Amino acid sequence: MPRDYYEVLGVSREASEDELKKAYRKLARECHPDANPDDPEAESKFKELGEAYGVLSDATRRSNYDRFGTAGAGGQGGFDPFDIFASFFGGDPFGMNRRTGPQRGRDLVVALEITLEEVVSGVTKSFPVRSLRNCTRCSGGGAEPGTSSSKCERCAGSGTVRVMQRGFFGNVVTASTCPDCGGLGQKILSPCVECRGEGRVEREEEVKVDVPAGVEDGMQLRVTGRGEAGPRGGVAGDLYVQLRVKQVRGFDRVGDDVVVVVEIPFTQATLGTTLKIDSFDGAVEVEVPPGTQPDETLVVKGAGVSHLGRGGRGDLQIKVGVKVPSGLSPEEDGLIRKFAALRGEDVSEHQGLIDKIRNAFR
Repeated sequence: MPRDYYEVLGVSREASEDELKKAYRKLARECHPDANPDDPEAESKFKELGEAYGVLSDATRRSNYDRFGTAGAGGQGGFDPFDIFASFFGGDPFGMNRRTGPQRGRDLVVALEITLEEVVSGVTKSFPVRSLRNCTRCSGGGAEPGTSSSKCERCAGSGTVRVMQRGFFGNVVTASTCPDCGGLGQKILSPCVECRGEGRVEREEEVKVDVPAGVEDGMQLRVTGRGEAGPRGGVAGDLYVQLRVKQVRGFDRVGDDVVVVVEIPFTQATLGTTLKIDSFDGAVEVEVPPGTQPDETLVVKGAGVSHLGRGGRGDLQIKVGVKVPSGLSPEEDGLIRKFAALRGEDVSEHQGLIDKIRNAFR
């Protein structure tokens, strides 16, 4: 598990955007692998620094990270630390091009719809993804089977070419990607007939992802290595699965609680009753105490959504609505009027149509 990203950058959890930039700028120069050629861990430290800044500099990713930690920051990672470095310093200030060899494939983003019921307990989903994958004929190398690639003559297999220019302060050496081999260091003499030397072809493959219980709408899950394959054997990018939570009719989610509205007759609200309520764990019995008021909430502990990344679940909240009867029969009307009189409550002198006709002929 990576270190705390705030600790990696050496900033507080309340650090502003400018403070994050200042911390990254200082540490990036110190940790760059080209500045530490004798440190075997320099590159991993540099990548960790880039990932920390990549997460904390994005408002959405930072919010998820602050709420859920590493496990719940869905979508963190997928950052190229050298791209981030180049955006700060305008290229490679150490005079070397580290982007030689087969390039990494692109990351992909797909949307996946899940139900609130699946969020409660977690689910494993399989779905097809169409993308560029390694060519099976040439195993991603790009060369026709039985042939091989040769070292690029222009860059001698390094993938970079260096040019010396005379400047005001003396000679300056600049490094750039070799234009002949595209930075791969190798040239293919007999391209694969299936992929035409690209090393990858488009095809549809089934992807399986484990969706943990308690995820929220809009969160992302990363599936490492299931993005596009890199050209000519380059490492594959990652697949980001953006979750879309479909609501279940009659159930609303508030945080990790599930809210359901139930209407009962005023007699049950007055005298009390036992209700059977559908939940994601099956039917549960809920006691409605006598004198329950409209919009009062009854709670079933632990019957809500699982807390992401930690144990326990939220609650099932039952909001009680009270139905007032209409279209009363004369007998029902009389009983309720008698009840109101016993309680000393004033009610309107309502007359039905038949009573009005009778009274008119008296």
